[in-house]
Amino acid sequence: MSINTLVVFAGIVFMIAIIPGPNALLVLFTALTESRALAWSNVLGVSCGFLVHAFVSAHGLSLLLSQSSWAFMLFKYLGVLYLIYLGLSSIRAGWHTRQLVVTESAQDERQTKGERHRPGAEALWRSFSKGFLTNMLNPKIIMFYLSIFPQFVSLDRVVSDSLLLGAIQATVVATWFSVVILMAQRFRTWLSSRRAARVIRYLSGGVFLGFGVKLATTRL
Repeated sequence: MSINTLVVFAGIVFMIAIIPGPNALLVLFTALTESRALAWSNVLGVSCGFLVHAFVSAHGLSLLLSQSSWAFMLFKYLGVLYLIYLGLSSIRAGWHTRQLVVTESAQDERQTKGERHRPGAEALWRSFSKGFLTNMLNPKIIMFYLSIFPQFVSLDRVVSDSLLLGAIQATVVATWFSVVILMAQRFRTWLSSRRAARVIRYLSGGVFLGFGVKLATTRL
């Protein structure tokens, strides 16, 4: 697997990560309403979810793709179509976007003043479980692994390549979510801005379309 391939994949997962979705909103809300420690527990759970997705999909894909080169090409173009779908959906969402309101409670105000309590092991485990289950039960993540992964993996190294890609995705997403946690107050303002939400969706939509065209014409 070449460096260029890894860079393209990292770029795709980064663009998906910055679009507000269930995982991102869970982390942001936890950082705003509870504590950073619990939010990082969410992130750890989400990251472990990516690794489990990669492990499960790798073993299923390894059997299928090793039997047929046509299956490999089919999944490749399903991935291209999925990227185009993401691009058009993002642009459409940008056109129809509405203001996303993130509420602030009295507990938020106490937290901004530094009055936070150190969470216990049970609270950390609960936050980890929330992040893990939010990721594992997201059908869009399952679709991503089934449609995007095959065009990045080698037929003779499906399992090892899939686990590598899963680790890259977990790292990229965890890094971005860490930035979200550290800048939670600013991101709340950003998410509450209709104009900012519209711009990011237009931008991400264009990038997804570009990735789709590039992957359709590139031999990986």
